[in-house]
Amino acid sequence: MNPNDDRHWFGIFYFNRDDPRIAVPKRYGWGRTLNYGRPMAWVCTVGAPAAMGLIAHLSKH
Repeated sequence: MNPNDDRHWFGIFYFNRDDPRIAVPKRYGWGRTLNYGRPMAWVCTVGAPAAMGLIAHLSKH
């Protein structure tokens, strides 16, 4: 599993179903990026903000 393999990078997005890591080192710069080949990365990207928005909406009522 080489996270620098071009096959798994789509611009700034990393997608590798065979890589068990949810976050990998960014290709450029410092920090980490999500592995969108893992379902938990999608939960972090879509589910968490949606849940926070729903909670904010419900707390107004």
